[in-house]
Amino acid sequence: MRARRGMTLLETMVALALTAIIIAAAAALMMAGSRIVHNTEHTADSHDASRFAGEAIMSMVRQAGAGAPGGIWVRQAGVPVRVSAIFGRDGTTGLGTTPNTPTANGSDDLWLVVPDRDYLGEPCVTPGAAVSVVRPGTGALQVTCTQSLKPTSLHLVSNMTSAALISNIVVTPPSPGVPGQVNYAEAGTVGFSNAPEKGGYQSGDLVYPVRLVHFFIGPHPTSGRPSLLRTEGRLVADALGRPFSEPAATPPFVVQENVEDLQVAFGFDASGQEDPSQYTWRHGLGSGFEPGLRTVRVSVVATGRNPRRNTQSTAVLADDKPITTENHVPPAAVAADGFYRSLYTRRLELPNLAAANL
Repeated sequence: MRARRGMTLLETMVALALTAIIIAAAAALMMAGSRIVHNTEHTADSHDASRFAGEAIMSMVRQAGAGAPGGIWVRQAGVPVRVSAIFGRDGTTGLGTTPNTPTANGSDDLWLVVPDRDYLGEPCVTPGAAVSVVRPGTGALQVTCTQSLKPTSLHLVSNMTSAALISNIVVTPPSPGVPGQVNYAEAGTVGFSNAPEKGGYQSGDLVYPVRLVHFFIGPHPTSGRPSLLRTEGRLVADALGRPFSEPAATPPFVVQENVEDLQVAFGFDASGQEDPSQYTWRHGLGSGFEPGLRTVRVSVVATGRNPRRNTQSTAVLADDKPITTENHVPPAAVAADGFYRSLYTRRLELPNLAAANL
C-alpha cells in the first residue's frame, strides 16, 4: 500500500501565497468598486441637489408679481415709492447674500412678491382669496367681504396693472347695508394707493394676501455647509436700502443642502418688440421699478455630501473645485476640495409682468 502523506512545507507556502494574492486582488477590486459607487452616488447627489434647488426657486418665480406688472407702491420713510415685484443683488461685486450683510461669497440673492396660493379662489369663502373694493379713493378700504383676508399677512391692493402693498391690516366685517372695511398702516400716508395718478383706489380693485420671499445662500444651521435658504420677509427696509428685510429672530428655512452658488440674470425687452432674442441681460437688479422686465434666468450650483476620492483613495480629485457660473468667476488659485459640482440653469418668462397678457 502507498504510504499516506500530507502537504509539504513548500506546497503549503505556495498555497498561502496564492491565497494571499487572491485575497489582495479581491480586496482591491472591492475597494475600487466601493470608490466608484461612492463617486457615482456623490455625482448623482449633486445633480439632485441642484435640480431640487432650482425648481424650488422657479416654482415661486412663476407666481411672482401677479397683479403688479406696473410695479408695487410701498411706503418708505413716510413716502410712497414704487418697487418691483422681482429684484436681486449681484454678489460678484463682493456683496454676498447672508441676509442683509455684505460678504464675499459671490452668490446673488432674489426677492419675490408672491400672492397667496388661493388668491384666485372663491371670494368670501376660500381663505386667502381676493375680495373686491367697492368705493374709490384713498385711505381705508371698503370691500365686499372680509372673510378671505388674513390679518397677520401683508396684502396687495391691485388693479391688475399696478398695486399697493399694505401692512398691519385691521378688518371690520360687513353688516346689513354696510360693506366690510380694511384699515392698514399706510392709510394715513397722503396719496398712497395703487394708482395715485387716478386719485386712489378704484371700484373693482382686488385685495389679497401676499408673501415676501427671499432666496439666498448661507450656512446650514447644523453642518455649516453652504445651502439654499429661504426667509419670509417683512415691509421694513434692509441695510442696503431695499424695501424688504427678514425678521432677525426668525431662522431661515433650508430649501436644499449643499448648494454653494445662486446666480440670477434679468432679461429686459428694451426694444419693445417682444422678441426674446433681442432681450438685454443684467446681473443684479435694484428694487426700484423699471418697465420691460420679461424673463429671469436662474443658475444653481450644488455639490454632493462628501468629497470624491482618487484611484488610490488617498486624496480628492484634482478637478473638483468651484466652477464659473454667469458672471461669477472663482479665483484661479482656488484649491480642489473633491466636491463635484452640478449646474442647473433654467430660464422662465414672466407672464405676470407682461400687462398685455392679462
